[in-house]
Amino acid sequence: MKALVFLCLFVGLSHADPNPKRKVAVLEYRANSSALPGVAGKIVAALQRQTSLDLLGPDQMRVVFGEHLDQAVVKCGGEADCIAKIGAKAGASEVILVGISELGDVILTMQRIDVSQRTVVARVADSIANGAAPDDDQIGYYLTKIMPSGDFMRFGVIDIISSQAGALVTIGGEKRGNTPIPPLKLHAPATYTVRVEKDGFLPFTTKIALPADGELKLNANLSKKGAGGAWYAHWYVLAIGGVLVAGIAGGSIYYATRPPAATSVPVTGSF
Repeated sequence: MKALVFLCLFVGLSHADPNPKRKVAVLEYRANSSALPGVAGKIVAALQRQTSLDLLGPDQMRVVFGEHLDQAVVKCGGEADCIAKIGAKAGASEVILVGISELGDVILTMQRIDVSQRTVVARVADSIANGAAPDDDQIGYYLTKIMPSGDFMRFGVIDIISSQAGALVTIGGEKRGNTPIPPLKLHAPATYTVRVEKDGFLPFTTKIALPADGELKLNANLSKKGAGGAWYAHWYVLAIGGVLVAGIAGGSIYYATRPPAATSVPVTGSF
């Protein structure tokens, strides 16, 4: 494959990065070329791995827009105003238009179109030798050129509920306020140490593994100092979309969370 030649044009927005969980549609426009089959699907897959965006690939867009989607895209001829109208019908904030054409070599272009402004926000183009195709790393590189850096920071949510109001919540050494507190959005995947404490009560401390795009619910029951009681009276519940208890072993409490397409995540707590 010949050396890559990037022709990049950026039209930056003056305000802060957009919502990293916004809806983005991916469309494909072919100028009489059959090269790079499935490239739009590879771009969608890369965005699914690397971001928290709500994505609509070409197949999902056909369900929303109808079977005449391809004809509508061709009729637009790559014009941002026309493509934005297609994205608006699907409720998307942005459209990534993937273009494939042939001028000797294959020309791959990717345009990020703001639906509300109906303008191209960023564009990248690459000349690719016939018979070659960009690999996952190259596609990831293209995406970093057109998408805001904040899109590549994935998040999870921890909802901490304490049995006592006014308890100080500390996550990763950072004070987050006194209970009750709203659910907290944190960078994920990551492991955090959670501490909940209040004068006159035994502090609650645990480590949690927060998955990207996951939602964890943590119930921290604080017991008064000197109240006694069996070790199992001090407990918490960790859940993603429900409570799934895997078992108890070795004097510690282990809870397994089983989100879709994910493995068990053992979490221990100390009291």
